Amino acid sequence: MLRQRIASGYAFEDAHGYSRAIRVGNQVFVSGTTARPPQLDEDAYLQAKSALAIIADALDKSGAGMQHVVRTVVYITDMADVQHVARAHAEAFDQIRPASTLVRVCGLTPASARVEIEATAIVGD
Repeated sequence: MLRQRIASGYAFEDAHGYSRAIRVGNQVFVSGTTARPPQLDEDAYLQAKSALAIIADALDKSGAGMQHVVRTVVYITDMADVQHVARAHAEAFDQIRPASTLVRVCGLTPASARVEIEATAIVGD
């Protein structure tokens, strides 16, 4: 089965040896995604919006879109940010309503990241 790699140009992809997303058949797996500078200096809401925009771009490059997302996993470093991150997630997925898991973690890479989001999409039936 054809495997399509999607890169976003983020230097850590090469340093760590991974792809922003992989499409195999009708499934797209988007790696955990954080905001990038200068949005890393922003609050959790704006970081989440930035991460979701990067995810949307990766999906677009794979031939999918946000409407194809069936699952997200959201990692946050501070439970006080839940409502801010939830707001950004709801704005992106309001009518789509993917399955989603929220996990509190002790830290992310880069260290200034407050939220990381991964997504899985299925294109077509």
